[in-house]
Amino acid sequence: MKMSNRSARGQGIAESVVAAIILVPIVLALFDFLVIIIGNSMNDTACKNCARAAANQPDPATAIGAAKSALANMHPSPFVRKIELINLQYNPGVSVGAHTQATIILPIPFPHYEVFVMDAQDVEPIVGSAPPP
Repeated sequence: MKMSNRSARGQGIAESVVAAIILVPIVLALFDFLVIIIGNSMNDTACKNCARAAANQPDPATAIGAAKSALANMHPSPFVRKIELINLQYNPGVSVGAHTQATIILPIPFPHYEVFVMDAQDVEPIVGSAPPP
């Protein structure tokens, strides 16, 4: 049985619609996943920068100021609404631990998954401190 040109065009359109119905949600989900990965990477970088800046300071008071200053230098994005310093642990002469939290807004949210909150932690050794006399 031979199909007419009109039937062939109709079949092509039907196949295109079915493919679009399947592929569009997959592409949108991949875009959301990419935004989550980028947001998590930004949070990890911010946490590491805070810990490194604090580790270069001589005391806990200046370490907190340096960590907040390093966090202020992070440029926001439309999808990462805020990155905040949750905790900074300064162990004199040993290490500095930082804990940051990022709020990520998904561009194409799935139901009940509009906002992701990601945590990051980093520990950096204190460098450049003078040895005790």
